[in-house]
Amino acid sequence: MVETFASVRGQERAIALLRRYLASGATPGGLLFAGEEGVGKEKAARAFVSALLCRAPGAFGACGACPDCRLLASGGHPNHLRIVPETHFLRIDEIRALKEELSLKAFSDRPRAAILVPADRMTPQAANALLKTLEEPPPGTHLLLVAHRVSQVMPTIVSRCQRIPFFPLPAETVGEILADLPEAEGRSGVEIRLAAALSGGSPGRALAILPELADERGTWMSLLAKPSPREAIAFAETWKAGGDSPGRLAAPLSLARDLSLLSSGEGADIMNVDLRDALEALAARPPAGGWDTVFRALLSVSRMPPQPQKRLALEAFFFGLHGKG
Repeated sequence: MVETFASVRGQERAIALLRRYLASGATPGGLLFAGEEGVGKEKAARAFVSALLCRAPGAFGACGACPDCRLLASGGHPNHLRIVPETHFLRIDEIRALKEELSLKAFSDRPRAAILVPADRMTPQAANALLKTLEEPPPGTHLLLVAHRVSQVMPTIVSRCQRIPFFPLPAETVGEILADLPEAEGRSGVEIRLAAALSGGSPGRALAILPELADERGTWMSLLAKPSPREAIAFAETWKAGGDSPGRLAAPLSLARDLSLLSSGEGADIMNVDLRDALEALAARPPAGGWDTVFRALLSVSRMPPQPQKRLALEAFFFGLHGKG
């Protein structure tokens, strides 16, 4: 299936800019799709490439029916390149391979386009190698850089690209997008709304949070309500060997936030509305330092990178919560 602009929701400003480039026939050699992870940048980049290659593009981009669209849908269009890191970083050999490919004669009379994602994970050597191509791109060639953290992209690369800004979406829009995805089938409306509220405006992040949300809420409600060092240590142990997935601390952070609000008498804006009765009962029994201290402590743990120390930090958190530290 060929991607179109219709599949990118909530990013009207970015899509308008891309449409103007297509209409003018003067697409820059370098485009920087910049914004939070999971807000539609790569989807928009794919839609833009589809429209560039299409022989009969319309209001929503590619027609999906012409020979180039069919070739692109099959994954075999020679003028479309997608560069992703084989390891955590995009390395110089991957950029050199791209440059060698672009130096060859094109197989088609259509433009050539390469999507690099994530462009904020290039090594300095790779970035310097790419810079030379951005300064003098081969005719009819466009480099589309998808970056989640523009601050991590070399400034000279940023300066040689036209930025396409993407913004976090309203929670309501994220919820609507999430509800339409097959991965959300069978999820309750409460879970979808909570994942959207916790996503920071990113449908991709909401989707990553959703699978574990229900189980994690139940586990954390029990751990916050009942002092049990043994259960706390057993739970913290599960964070070893890759147990730090996006949804694991989203649920407890939302619970701690709600408990802090309820304990201060400001409970109108809680996230876990289906657990209000249980949360109100728990909010009336604050630990030493209050629920706002619990929220800040969990927030601090959530900001730690995945590592063995995170498990120890969780153990320390639980012992402190239940007065065992």
